[in-house]
Amino acid sequence: MQKVALDAKACEVSAELVHRGIAADARVHALVEVVGEDAELPPMAAVAEAGGAFDWLADEPDLYTDTDLQRPPRAG
Repeated sequence: MQKVALDAKACEVSAELVHRGIAADARVHALVEVVGEDAELPPMAAVAEAGGAFDWLADEPDLYTDTDLQRPPRAG
């Protein structure tokens, strides 16, 4: 397995990989770390909500409520 680390603009990644000898039609696995001014990304909760992966939970009944919460007895 060949590993390549890049420091490039997102729009330049494909060209940079080809420049380094990786075929344009090669399948790659990428791990992206955004740096610099663009590093301000939304929190993970916002990413999950926008992705819609948990939308099905809206149709599920609530299994627990606040009345199910058990508090330890107060000391003193």
